[in-house]
Amino acid sequence: MKNLFLILILILVSCKGKKIETEISKPKFELGIDVFAEVSKIDSIANFYLVFIKNEKEHFKVVSDKNQAKYYNGTQLEIGKNYNFKIKQVTDRRPSGPNDRFTPMNYLDIAQCQDFEKTEICTESSFELATASNLKGLFLRKE
Repeated sequence: MKNLFLILILILVSCKGKKIETEISKPKFELGIDVFAEVSKIDSIANFYLVFIKNEKEHFKVVSDKNQAKYYNGTQLEIGKNYNFKIKQVTDRRPSGPNDRFTPMNYLDIAQCQDFEKTEICTESSFELATASNLKGLFLRKE
């Protein structure tokens, strides 16, 4: 009985307690992922510019508001030139996990549309919809 009591006391003393965190978790402000890409086309619909950018891995149709003020000392986009964009992807048509099954149709043919201030803008072929936090109108903020 004494041995059992001694073992129980040793177990209780040797157990570590978990420290309760007292810090308040602060939300992280996400600017987007860095994408270095070429501007392949610039189009517009209603009050938005549609900037088509692509690199070896990614293709985005970046939606930018025409009515936003341009950046002071910003760089105006030109077709055929490469820029660094802070992309926040709006649509993603790729399968999300390893257990997702592929269907016989091409997933790039399925258009996904989003409303931007009552204007419906859809994906095109391999271009996913996105916004860029460092783009106002057609002007890119200088780093």
